[in-house]
Amino acid sequence: MPRSLLVYNPAAGQRWRHPAPESVLRALEERGWSAELLVTEAQDHATRLVRDHLTSEVEAVWVCGGDGTMGQAAAALVGSDVPLGILPTGTVNVVAAECGIPNGVGPALDALTRRPGRRAFAAWRVGERAVMLGLGVGFEARVMERVSLRTKRALGFAAIGGRGTLEWARYDFPPLRVTGEDGRGRAFDLPATQALATLTRRFAGTHIVAPDADPEDGCIDLLLFSGRSRARMAGFWLGIQLPGTAHLRIPGVRTLRARRLRVTSPDGPVIAHINGDAVEHTPLDAEPWGPVQLLVPPST
Repeated sequence: MPRSLLVYNPAAGQRWRHPAPESVLRALEERGWSAELLVTEAQDHATRLVRDHLTSEVEAVWVCGGDGTMGQAAAALVGSDVPLGILPTGTVNVVAAECGIPNGVGPALDALTRRPGRRAFAAWRVGERAVMLGLGVGFEARVMERVSLRTKRALGFAAIGGRGTLEWARYDFPPLRVTGEDGRGRAFDLPATQALATLTRRFAGTHIVAPDADPEDGCIDLLLFSGRSRARMAGFWLGIQLPGTAHLRIPGVRTLRARRLRVTSPDGPVIAHINGDAVEHTPLDAEPWGPVQLLVPPST
C-alpha cells in the first residue's frame, strides 16, 4: 500500500461540509492508500508539517482544506516529484475547480485515485509563501482580513460577500505602484488602487476572471483597478460573478501578463492576500518559483 501524508485543516470551509479526519483516513485506505495524519494549528503550519514529514517513501501529499492550506503545502513541494492531491473542503476551492476536481472528499478521491493525471503548476513565490491561485492587494485582501472565521464557517462564500459590501462602502482607495516585467520582457510601471494577480483563470470564486491565464506557462495575469469610483469598483466585482468578461471592460481596469511583479504603496503598508489568506503587506515582491505537481482527474 503506497504511503502518503494527509494535511488536514480543521478550520477550513463550512462546518457541515468538513469531514472528520478519521473518515478521510478511512476513505484513503479504502482506495488503497495509507496516510499519516498532519493537523494544522496555525498559519503556514502546513508548510512546516510537510517539510518535516516528507521522506523518500512518501508517494503523495493529500490536502483536506481550501486554497490557503493547499498553497501552504505546495510551498514544501516546489520542485519535488511528489504530487499534491486536493480534497477540497474550503470556502471556495478555486484551484480544485480549475483542475476539474469535484467538491467533497469522496468524489475528489474517486477522481484522483483511479488512473489520475498530473498537472505541473508553475508556482510563484512571495517570500517563502507559494502562490498557486493568486494574490490581491487592497480591497479584496481587506475583505479576507476582516471577515470573521466564525461567520465564514457558518455562511461560506455569503460571509465574504457580506463583508465585501461593508468594506466597499468605506474603502479608501490607497495609491499603489505596480512595477515589473511583462510577458514580453518589457518593464512596466503602473498606478492602481487595487491589484489582483492570478495564475488561474478563476479567482474570487469559480467564475472566469482572467480568460487567458495559464498556470503552467510561468507568467501571472494582472488585473489592475485605478481611480476612486465606488460605482466602477462595484461594477468590476459584480461583473466577476457573471458569465463573460464585462468586468474587464469597466473604465479604469487594465490587464497584462507579468514575469515579475512588485507592488508598493507610498502612503504606508497595504494588506495583501496570498491564495485567499491575508498574510502579507506592501511592499511586496512576487516572482516565479518552480513546478508543483498536482494530481488531476484523468480527463483533465
